[in-house]
Amino acid sequence: MLGNWREDHLPRLVAALVTRPGHDNVRTLIGELLHHAFGADYLAIDQEVRLPEVHGRADTLFGSVVFEFKRDLRQELRDVFARLPDYLAERERQTGRSFVGIATDGAEFVTYELRGGSLVEISRHAPSRADPAALLAWLEPALANRDDLTPDPLTVERGLGRTSQSFGRARGVMELLWGALRDRSEVLLKRQLWDGLLREAYGTEVGDDALFLQHTYLTIVAKTIAARVLNLPANDPAAIMSGRALDDEGIQGAVESDFFDWILELPDGRDLVLRIARQTARFRLRDVEVDVLKSLYESLIDPAQRHDLGEYYTPDWLAANRRPRPDPAPDAARTRPRLRFGHFPVSRNPSQARRLRSRRGEPRGRGGRLRRAGARPRRASGRRDHRASDLAAGAWADHF
Repeated sequence: MLGNWREDHLPRLVAALVTRPGHDNVRTLIGELLHHAFGADYLAIDQEVRLPEVHGRADTLFGSVVFEFKRDLRQELRDVFARLPDYLAERERQTGRSFVGIATDGAEFVTYELRGGSLVEISRHAPSRADPAALLAWLEPALANRDDLTPDPLTVERGLGRTSQSFGRARGVMELLWGALRDRSEVLLKRQLWDGLLREAYGTEVGDDALFLQHTYLTIVAKTIAARVLNLPANDPAAIMSGRALDDEGIQGAVESDFFDWILELPDGRDLVLRIARQTARFRLRDVEVDVLKSLYESLIDPAQRHDLGEYYTPDWLAANRRPRPDPAPDAARTRPRLRFGHFPVSRNPSQARRLRSRRGEPRGRGGRLRRAGARPRRASGRRDHRASDLAAGAWADHF
């Protein structure tokens, strides 16, 4: 039934939304979307909720989201900033939980949260007739508690990438944490070491705060994936960042403490690690068979940063169709693909990628396990260890 609704009705609903059909029509369409796409009971969608303490009325409440509907968001942003902070503050006071606000006129959706009493934008999305399902993927982190999302690159990118609500909220918290911790000697040393490695790799100063925070976020996601592909717990922030759960399984050297565990210095940072881990664990990570971190990494690095870093990503279709050997003609024009991210070997032959990782000096034990010298043997499934090695050490190392 849901599949039929997505195929038959969702395109028409999105086509109506993008016309900016007016306040009441947007509210009706969003109610239909919440019911059919997210399984909301009509009675669980609260409309026109009076908030007497702030002398206002919220358009729609659902879960931890306050919706504010407008006729034309381009002309009514001032009203959003006048009303939504009070609505969010009042709901958080009433419930003791954090809320987000979504303002929309149908053609544009913008998510906000309160930081220090001020309304801050965390993500935005413009629905498209060409890809109506993208709206559901963008709304998913705020509205759904599903834990069975398909772990394909596009779904992961939509749920966790640069334009996602998950990353938008995480970035705001990381910016506050970095402002509080950046002058601590241990944290500063980690940042300086990371800057030094980037400088050695790129030959110039490329590290900045935004890039460091993006890599911190991606590290948390990657380490959560490494645990969850083996169905190991990811509910202890220190264990996630140190790889303790994998180490206890005898998978050693795949995940370790690094520059990015600075975030554990404060309670809010530890809470953020768990929040990101919960968002990541919504995917069926035991079923992951491709390098989802590649597309996620490419999503997080914006075009301006790519230019500064000199990173131009090889399209999947080109990597998959490369020649196995250069043209033997002596005067033939040749190109040499850049392999730093491992895209060509990964796409062409996963086992070749594993051999590439082995040549980097990552010793393997029996059963495909990554092992440190002298590590005591553990009895575990070779397939389980093999996948953890590939995803945690291989895919991650290919990116950095």
